[in-house]
Amino acid sequence: MDLKRYEVPVEKLRWDCDPKIFEFECTKDLAPLGEFIGQERAAKAIEFGLNMRDDGYNIYVAGLTGTGKTTMVKTYIEKLIKDRETKGEVPVIEDWCYLYNFKEPDQPQIASLPQGRGKEFREHMNQLLGRTREELRRAFTSDEYKEQKEKLVEESQALQKKVFEIVSEEARKQGFALKVGPAGPTLIPTVNGHPMEEKQFDALSENAKKELGVKHGDLMKKLQSGIEQVADLQKQTMERLQKLDQDIGEFTISRLFNMLLMTYQEQSRISKYLYELKSYTLENIDIFKGEEEPTHPLLGMPVNQATTGKNPFLPFQVNIFVDNSEVKGPPVVIESNPNFGNLFGMVERRFLLGGYVSDHTMIKPGALSKANGGYLLLSAYDIVMNPIAWLALKRAIKNKEVRIEDPFEQFGLFAPQGMRPEAMPIKVKIILIGEATLYHLLSMYDEDFWEIFRVKADFDSEIDRTEKNMKDYAAFIAV
Repeated sequence: MDLKRYEVPVEKLRWDCDPKIFEFECTKDLAPLGEFIGQERAAKAIEFGLNMRDDGYNIYVAGLTGTGKTTMVKTYIEKLIKDRETKGEVPVIEDWCYLYNFKEPDQPQIASLPQGRGKEFREHMNQLLGRTREELRRAFTSDEYKEQKEKLVEESQALQKKVFEIVSEEARKQGFALKVGPAGPTLIPTVNGHPMEEKQFDALSENAKKELGVKHGDLMKKLQSGIEQVADLQKQTMERLQKLDQDIGEFTISRLFNMLLMTYQEQSRISKYLYELKSYTLENIDIFKGEEEPTHPLLGMPVNQATTGKNPFLPFQVNIFVDNSEVKGPPVVIESNPNFGNLFGMVERRFLLGGYVSDHTMIKPGALSKANGGYLLLSAYDIVMNPIAWLALKRAIKNKEVRIEDPFEQFGLFAPQGMRPEAMPIKVKIILIGEATLYHLLSMYDEDFWEIFRVKADFDSEIDRTEKNMKDYAAFIAV
């Protein structure tokens, strides 16, 4: 065998770059590179995936670490957003709020508002609560209200007195006296207008005693009928007093609620919530009558709330779940630690009187909710290594909603005072960034993967040594 034919000449053992191909003295004179070097196929795949608006066209970006995958994806997302703005395409960005659920308090309801109006709505509700308490307190401490209430009570007392006077007069004619004591009204036989003593009763004949018993029985029936009439009168009086409170409450707060209903008439969920809140206020009008409660010195909350764990004004509070007031264009979120809580959000709890309590104001968003209407970038390895989060992510993509659940329940453990917030509808483009090996494993063993990640962008670890690529690389290292 002639081995010389396989010899490599010394001059070919290394490559020398000819500096004559460069038209600059120093790389600092070059403009920054506006594109990526030798990744045309990956760039086309990313651009295709980002422009596809149908379901399932999420992107898996495959390649070795350090090939600029994340940077390239962010650059193309920014370019796509600018192109759409140039074409006049206005993205739909919304604020999302959790509101009190009057039918199921443990299942808070979610509502959307145009971008930037979440904070405005929360401020409107705070003002509504303050003005409602002030106006109702003023109405129920007015002289007019006191006069109407006293009039109703006096009319009822006069009717009750008349009922007992009729029974008392009938008893007097029959030789009895009606006495009202702590145990209730009783009938006592009389002699010459004075209560009959025991020895006087014993001295009566059997016929007299029998006749007295018959009269007593008839009178007791009339007395019982009178007592029932009085109970009915008292019930009617309570109903009239409640009706008075309802009428005054309705008259007082209708103007306040109607102003907000006009403001949010285009948001059906907000309008429904305001109607329910108005009904709640009228049904619990007593809590708005009194003065403001003192604050507990240790817990920093009203005394009644600190002792019972219940805040009667909680329905007025608005939780701005996702605030996009400062966001310009579709949100681009990079979650470096995609565990269950960071990805989907959580329900916080507060320790109170030996137990944990939570409400709709303690629901916190995750990366998926924050990226709604935009793009979410995740490390494929990190999300797959968290099986609970990976399964929940696939479910969220297929169902197009984020459902906040307690991580304890994912492992079959008991969660104290579990809440079931209403799911948030989402439309997010998911971009997984990882190695090609992991992509092939998911394609082989995960039956859902192909359906939800239909676009693969391959990053090459090698590029052709062309003059153009060398010049581009020089511009790249100049930055």
